[in-house]
Formats: sequence, structure tokens, C-alpha cells
Amino acid sequence: MDYNAARLFILVVNAGSFSAASDRLGVPISTLSRKINELELTLNVQLLERSRLGVKPTYKGQNFFEQVRPAIELLEDAQKSVTTAHTLQGKLRLSIPPNFSLWWDLLIEFQQRYPDIKVFCHSSERVVDLFEDGVDVALRVGELHTDDVIAKPLMTLETLFVASPEFIARHGTPETLAEMAQLPIIAWEKLNQSNFEWVSGSEKIKYEPFFSTNNSHGLIQYALGGKGIVQLLNFSARPWLESGKLIQLLPGIATQNLPLHLVYARYKHPSALVRAYLEFCTEWAEKLS
Repeated sequence: MDYNAARLFILVVNAGSFSAASDRLGVPISTLSRKINELELTLNVQLLERSRLGVKPTYKGQNFFEQVRPAIELLEDAQKSVTTAHTLQGKLRLSIPPNFSLWWDLLIEFQQRYPDIKVFCHSSERVVDLFEDGVDVALRVGELHTDDVIAKPLMTLETLFVASPEFIARHGTPETLAEMAQLPIIAWEKLNQSNFEWVSGSEKIKYEPFFSTNNSHGLIQYALGGKGIVQLLNFSARPWLESGKLIQLLPGIATQNLPLHLVYARYKHPSALVRAYLEFCTEWAEKLS
């Protein structure tokens, strides 16, 4: 079997189309098509279903992909280890939640340590498909609801309720969730979300925000402007609490703990780049704790 043809097959599947793979690799579409046709003839099996929208592996093509990809990556790692003087090189494709400011500092430090690793970081509230979107590692907040990934626990984040001193002076300091629900609330909201509820132990309180957005900067600006109470992740709230521009409400009563995981595809052998990123993130998180 032609190693290069198998490698190109993996890259075409990851890209989702011949044209996207051609753009990423700088290899003509005709060359990619010819090499994969030759691979299919060698194996005597159709590996790809082709359409106007792109390509996807057949059932046997998917089996071949899952079995060959780890071997291809191991060979590429071995080649890099003897040809680059042990300097990690390549490109990482990452995904993080939107407005997750904590991670920008981490990525800057990561690339300072590994200057030859290029990083593409996709930021969106959409839960990416690691296979379809070609993402190496995704950062996810909260409970995971899938068995299709390997999840590496990283740290636990805490959410805090905060408001400005001016807001508290006007409305007073609430002592319970029920009291807080009667005050102006600013909330995080995704498209088509309609259920707003706080949970603390056995207590569940429904509330209706007067302003909601999926942008944490908007939430903070409204809170700083004294417009209402907002729930923020601890790292987002910390500088404003330290400056006194925001004050924490119901400390210890209404806080919520959220696990933070790094996830990557279960079927995929983690490359040297992925392993370096996972190890760096673990080391970085330990320094914060």
C-alpha cells in the first residue's frame, strides 16, 4: 500500500472535500483524486462517497480511516523526531468557548514555548464535531454528554453573582436567590434558550432577565453600568472584584462549580503536538490552582 496515498486520504477526509484539502496542502485536486483512486484500486474497495457538497468516507472507508490514521500519525511523529532536531513543528486546530479570555494568555505562553507550532483557534458557542470540523482538541465547560471523546479534566471553574456598588445602593443586598430574582437580572442566553433557572442544592428559582446576550463583555458592561445582577465565571469577575467596581452577592450560597475538560477524538492517537498541548495546559492549570 502506498503510504503517501493513505496519508492524502486521511487529509481529504479531515478536510471534507478535495478542494479544501487542496487549499490546505497546496496539492492539485487532480493529484489528490488520482492518488486516492489508485488507493481504492489497490484495496479493491470504494473509500469515499463523492458529491457536489464534498466527500465523506463509505462504511469501509471509515473503518480504514480509523485503523490507518493512528499509524500514519505515529510515522509522521517519528519522522519529525529525527528530522527537526526534536523541535515540535506543525499546526494545531483548537476550539474554545466564546469570550473565554483566560485561554488567550495560555495560548500566548504555549507558543512562546513552542514557537514552531502554528495555532488556529476557533471560538464559538457551538459544540464542534472534532471529526467533521477537523479540530484536534476542544475546551469544554460543564458536564459532558457524549462518550465519543476522550476527556481530560483540567480544573473546576466557579460562577459568582455580582453587581455594582451603585446598583446595591439603589436596590439593597439580596439575602436569598428568591429575593435576587425580584431584582433586574442580566443573563447569558444562547439562541432559542427560554428556560432561566438558578439551582442551589435543592432550591430552584426561575427568573426572567431584562437583558440577555451571548457576549460576556456585554454582560460585564451592563453590570458595571449598574443595570443589574449578572452571573460570571470567577476569572472574568476577579479583576472587577479586586478593583471594587463589582461586589459579589450571596457568596458561598449561590456559587456554581463547572468542570473544565480538554477533549479529543477517541479513535485518534494523540500526536506529539496534541500531547505537548495537553501537558502544557495541565501544567498551566496547576499553577493557577
